[in-house]
Amino acid sequence: MSSLLPRRRPWWHLSRTGLFFAASYFLISMSPSLLPRTWYYQGMVSGICAWAGYALGVFLFWLAHHLARLVGLRVFLGEQAVRWLRVVVPIVFGLIVVVVTVGNVRSQARTAAVVHLEPLSPLDWVAALALAAVIATTLLLIGRGLRALRRGLADVVGHVLPKTLATALAVVVVVTGAAWVSDSVIFRRTLQAFAASAAQVNADNPSGRAAPTSSLRSGGPGSLVPYASLGYEGQMFVTSAPTAAEIGAATGKPALDPIRVYAGRPDQRSLADVSASVVAELERTGAFDRRVLAVFTTTGTGWVDDYQAQAVEYLSDGDSAIAAMQYSYLPSALQILTDRDTPSEAGKDLFDAVYAAWSRRPAGERPLLVVGGESLGSYGGQAAFTDAADMLARAQGGVWAGTPSFTPIWASLTSSRNLGSPEIAPVVDDGTHIRFATSGTQLTADYYGRPYGTWDFPRFVYAQHPSDPVVWWNPDLLFSQPDWLREPRGHDVNPDVTWIPFATFWQLTSDMPVAHDTPDGYGHRYGVELVPAWGAVLGASPTDDYSKVIAGLEKSVNRVQ
Repeated sequence: MSSLLPRRRPWWHLSRTGLFFAASYFLISMSPSLLPRTWYYQGMVSGICAWAGYALGVFLFWLAHHLARLVGLRVFLGEQAVRWLRVVVPIVFGLIVVVVTVGNVRSQARTAAVVHLEPLSPLDWVAALALAAVIATTLLLIGRGLRALRRGLADVVGHVLPKTLATALAVVVVVTGAAWVSDSVIFRRTLQAFAASAAQVNADNPSGRAAPTSSLRSGGPGSLVPYASLGYEGQMFVTSAPTAAEIGAATGKPALDPIRVYAGRPDQRSLADVSASVVAELERTGAFDRRVLAVFTTTGTGWVDDYQAQAVEYLSDGDSAIAAMQYSYLPSALQILTDRDTPSEAGKDLFDAVYAAWSRRPAGERPLLVVGGESLGSYGGQAAFTDAADMLARAQGGVWAGTPSFTPIWASLTSSRNLGSPEIAPVVDDGTHIRFATSGTQLTADYYGRPYGTWDFPRFVYAQHPSDPVVWWNPDLLFSQPDWLREPRGHDVNPDVTWIPFATFWQLTSDMPVAHDTPDGYGHRYGVELVPAWGAVLGASPTDDYSKVIAGLEKSVNRVQ
C-alpha cells in the first residue's frame, strides 16, 4: 500500500526553477544603489534576495504545475532536445552570471567613485558571498523546517479530518505560530535588546564633558533641569555652543554668547511636561529677548546637528536661542520601525509650547521664530504643522535637512511640484517661499539652472541630496517605482541605479547605516552647505560670501553624532 503513495523528495533536493530565480535575484542584489555597501550589508541583502527569489521560483512552479493539471496541459520534449537543454542552459546561464557579476562589481565601484568612497576589495566580495550563502541557506532550512512541521501536523490531523481540511488547518497553525515567534520572540526581543543598550548609553555613558559654566545653557548655573538628566546627546548639545569670542573672531563683529536650551526625558515624563521644561528654560535664560529663536526637533537619540545649530548662532552674531528636547533614546532607524507617532508628537508639543509663549509677547518684541531638524528630526518637526500653509503662517522660516520621503508635508509639496521639475529637486510655486536644494549653491535657481523669481519671507529650505538614502527610503519601494527612479538620476547618483521590485528596498535599507560615512555634500552629510541656507532664511542673500563664517564654524563645530 505504501508503494502507491507519492514519494516525497529528500530534504536536500533543490528546485531548478527556484534556483534560477534565486540566482537571478542574487545577481540583482549586487546591482548598485545610492551608496557603496559594506561587505556585511552586501552579504545580508544578497542572502535575503537569493532566498526570496528561490521562494518565488518554487511558488511559481507550484502554481504553473497545478494550473497545467487543471486544464490538462502537458508538454513533451524529445530526448535529444532534453540533452541539448541540459548542456546549453547551464553554459549560457553561467556566462550570464559571470558577465552580470563583473558588471555589477564595476558599477558598484562607480558608485563609490561618485561619492568619493572606496569600493569593496576582492576579499570583501568573497566575505560578502560567503555571508550571503549562510543567510540564504539558513532561511531555506527554516522554511523547510516549517514545511516539515506542516506536513507532520497535517498527517496527524488527517486521521480525524478530511485531507484537504487537515492540510488547510495545518497551514493556518504553522503560519500563525511562525508569525507569532517572528514578531513576539525574535523581532521584539531583538528590539528590546537594542533599546536596553541605547538606554544604557543615554543614561550611563555620560558625554565626559563638565557641566556648562554659563547660565545661558541648560544644566548650567541656575538651570531648572539637572545636567545629568539631559542624557548623552543633550549634554553634547549644551556644551558644544561657540563662544562670543569665537563668533566675533570669525565675523569681525561684536557677538553675544548664544543660548542653548534642552530638556531630557530620563524618567519617561510626558512630552507635554518635557516641552514645558524647555519653555521654562527659555524664560529663565531670556531667550525671548534674542533676535532669533530656533526650535529644533531632535533625531531618535536626541541628537541635534551642530552644523545647523552653529550656522544659526554664527549668522545671528550669537544673538540667538535654540530650543530642543529629547523624546527617545533609540537610533532613528529603530524609532521608525517601532514608533513614528512619538517623534511627531514631540515636534508638535515642543513647537506649540514655544509658539504659545512667543505669541504672548507684544508683536514688536518677538524674536524671529524659525524651525529646523534633520532626518527623523525633520519628520517630527514638520508634524507641528497641518500643512505647508500652516508652516508658512506660524513659523518665520526654517531649514529641513534630509527629510524622509514619508513625511506628509514633504510628500504633499513634492507631489504638487511644478511640471517639469524632478522629484529630487521639486519647484514649488516657483520658489516663492519654499525651495528644495541638492547642494548649498542651488538656492537661486532650480536643478536645471533656471533662475527663481523673488524669494519672499518667510523662507524655507529643504536640503536633500539625491544620494541620501534617508530621504528616499520608503516601504513603497518594495512594489512601486518612485519618480526619482523614473527620471534622470541626480548628479551624485550612479546612472546605473534602477528600480527593481523587492531588491531596491533592501538595497536602500543597507545604504542607510552608512549614509553618514560619506564626505560632506553626499549621502546624509550636509555640513557647511546649510550655512547659505540659514543665511537666506535669516534675511541675507544665499549668494553672500559666507567663507569667514564657514571657516570659524569648522573650528568650533561638534562633528560627533
